[in-house]
Amino acid sequence: MDKLSTFFLTRYLQAPKRNLLRFSFVFMILGIILSVGILSAGLNLFEGYERTLKDVLLGTFPHITLTKANLDNISNDETDSLITKLSKRDEIQQITPLLSYPVMTAGKEKVRGAILNAYDFNSKQPFPQAKYIQKGKKIPAKGEVIIGKYLAKELGKDIGDTLKVVFTRLDNISALGIFPSEYYLPIAGIYSSGFYETDRSLVLTNITDAEYMLNAKPGFSKLEIRLKSKDIEKAPEIAQLLQTIAGPEYSVYPWQTFSAGLLHLVEMEKWLIFIIFCFLVLIAGINVISAVATIILDKKNEIAVLKTLGANSASIKRILCLQVGLSALLAIIAGLVFGALLSLGIEKQNFYQLKGDVYFIDSLNTSIILINQIIIFVVASVLIFICIYFPLKQIDKMEIIKLLRNP
Repeated sequence: MDKLSTFFLTRYLQAPKRNLLRFSFVFMILGIILSVGILSAGLNLFEGYERTLKDVLLGTFPHITLTKANLDNISNDETDSLITKLSKRDEIQQITPLLSYPVMTAGKEKVRGAILNAYDFNSKQPFPQAKYIQKGKKIPAKGEVIIGKYLAKELGKDIGDTLKVVFTRLDNISALGIFPSEYYLPIAGIYSSGFYETDRSLVLTNITDAEYMLNAKPGFSKLEIRLKSKDIEKAPEIAQLLQTIAGPEYSVYPWQTFSAGLLHLVEMEKWLIFIIFCFLVLIAGINVISAVATIILDKKNEIAVLKTLGANSASIKRILCLQVGLSALLAIIAGLVFGALLSLGIEKQNFYQLKGDVYFIDSLNTSIILINQIIIFVVASVLIFICIYFPLKQIDKMEIIKLLRNP
């Protein structure tokens, strides 16, 4: 910055009533703050939604799933052998076998499809869903079940009530057809993971109860493998290694097989919303163009004097660009702060929550990431400075004689 630019910039800042407090200028600043704030809040909310959804998915579902290739159950001996071989991998945090079967659950007036997941609570393997038990027992006793929060809400059930479980058994066939099997099980706990589909369809019980109800041979439907946090993103590579260890009679699936498409869609929507909201900054740029044009008309006498003293158009444009640009940069920073406060306010409010049947989760969360704020700052700055540059072109067309004759 040369001495001429420094002098006029200082003079500009020392005369706020004439320059900074003009209506067009204040309107420009407010437009930048509001547009950048909305852009920042939108990106913060989508970032928070993406991260929350991913955390819920990775916390609720296994990182790697192992099943029999022919979809038969895995016997107890096979299960013990697989756990022994697979546990040698350092990336694996825990392996949990379970028996899974589709059932129907019934309340007084409603019937809802559900998944019966049965675990061996007496084994040394930890129960991964224990942390999601909202109330009641963490582990169901013999003959008891734990059900999802939304399943309990839809059926009008709570802890202590009896849940009717209905399912078909191929070994229970008569000349009149297949008769459904019915069991009435007391509810010992309520499960709440934050993932709507799971909370709406999950029934947890003991493996011995499930084998008795299903008349199934001892064994499990699949093995749920959870990885250490640093290795979760490498699940596809680890799944290939586990496939080699397990053998061709088993199928191994990483979590990306089922969830990657959903997360990629959410990420695409996040940046699509970011691009759309960038048009708000462009709309604010119209106010910038108007404000700069007004400043040029207001300062045409000063521009004439500067040109008379030998200043070229490039120097004058640089002075005005610095004057307006400095205020615009401060407005962008204020917009980022406003966006952060707006995001936190939306997260803390209680009058609106997401619909779980539409958005998979029912909580609004924000995530303020430094790299996102830098991207917003850079994009907004580029757009604003482009809008500042265009009206400055008319300075090249200003003639000293006309300016002095028509002050």
